[in-house]
Amino acid sequence: MQSAQPREKHLIIGVYANEPIALEAFRLLQQRGMSPENVAIVGKGYRDADAVGFADPVKVAKERAWKTAGFTGLLGLVFGFLFNWLTQIDIVPDNRVLSLIIAAILGGLSGLMGGVLVGGGTGLVFESGESIAYRNRIEKGKYLLLVEGNEVLVRTAEQALRSLSTAEALDRYYFRDLQPAADS
Repeated sequence: MQSAQPREKHLIIGVYANEPIALEAFRLLQQRGMSPENVAIVGKGYRDADAVGFADPVKVAKERAWKTAGFTGLLGLVFGFLFNWLTQIDIVPDNRVLSLIIAAILGGLSGLMGGVLVGGGTGLVFESGESIAYRNRIEKGKYLLLVEGNEVLVRTAEQALRSLSTAEALDRYYFRDLQPAADS
């Protein structure tokens, strides 16, 4: 039987300058009774950014570029055809059908090219969310300490990590699953 209550997840991410500082914070959490199931170190020699779901900016840009290119390429095809049909410009003299086909192809190619450039650019510039910011910190040699669990666990971890005051940043997140939790 399923409960009507959605599952809640809390997450805290601490950013540390180097491995010894991250390990010190990790040990403190273990001393406070935190299970390794709830705590993870992300960085060189530990989990990588892909393992914890931090987005790769190049991959995001490529996906956005191809999605945009598909749409704008189709639009360019249609508008290239319509433009030539309305203006009656002869690309190939005395062959109206071939002129329409060439205009549609050229419109589609220009739409495709614009979509790749604009979609890829917006993917790199505007879709660089916090996930990409964390990934960039890892690539610069920083270490992240992630603590995930219920509100009490994460609040306890946050207080412990703040007591060390060695984190460059300490960010807390709250998630709510749309799927209701299954009762045992």
